[in-house]
Amino acid sequence: MLRTLLAASTLAGFTLLPQAATAAGDSLSTHYTDFTSWTLFGSATASNMTPGNGFTYSDLMLTAPGGNGQVGAGFAPTALALDFNAPFFFDFNFFIAGNELRGDGMTFTLSTTAAAGGTGSSLGYEGLDHSVALAIDTFHFDGEPVSPSLQILRNGDTTPVAVTETGLGDAIRNVPFQSYASLSYSPSGNGDATGTLVGFLQVYTADGDPSQFQTFSVQASVDFSDLAGSPLFYGFTASTGAATDGHFVTSAMPVPEPGSALLLGAGLAYVVSRRLTRRP
Repeated sequence: MLRTLLAASTLAGFTLLPQAATAAGDSLSTHYTDFTSWTLFGSATASNMTPGNGFTYSDLMLTAPGGNGQVGAGFAPTALALDFNAPFFFDFNFFIAGNELRGDGMTFTLSTTAAAGGTGSSLGYEGLDHSVALAIDTFHFDGEPVSPSLQILRNGDTTPVAVTETGLGDAIRNVPFQSYASLSYSPSGNGDATGTLVGFLQVYTADGDPSQFQTFSVQASVDFSDLAGSPLFYGFTASTGAATDGHFVTSAMPVPEPGSALLLGAGLAYVVSRRLTRRP
């Protein structure tokens, strides 16, 4: 319940003050992240705005709505020395915008290298060796998991280590309320850099109704001994092939004061409507 309430409040831009990432992870959902300070690749762009409605927004656009054959990535400028014998946690808010062919998808990635992979089904992740990713795959190929699916990927390979089919269809692009996702790690306790990764996804399924949502999870046992001792960059990748979806990660904070609960819905409505009208 706490996670649900926290995610619901951040969807409208009601966040805590900026804070630094730590060796235990980073919550991009519960504090303000300035994406203009991140390292960007390919089609990715970042912008900040304070429109006068009581909030400041930072917007990471990985692919632009309406354009196919795109690949974009954005990574935090400082790598983290994660301890794989201790728990860590990352979370974020995102939305996918489009009304044509759905695809291809996006990832949250931990990687020794900050870069962008290939377009289309590569999700901007394929080829990022020495990495792990939580993927939201939104394009379906015969013989593959039915999209949209939640996946755990490893070492730049888009064949999932673990997968959960959501059955959401085009509802994955239902953007009046942003979706929430997290990636958490629990070590085995054996001091061997192995443990369990759990990906979590919450998607709102009714226009304008925050009480209607579905949640999904995927988990895998992972051996991180090959990454132990290596600083890891954290960030996002996305790509399109024949599809034309836009992939966005957003952050917001109230300025100069938190404001009242009456501003919550207005904050999100502004950033979503503004982004949906920015089409090539």
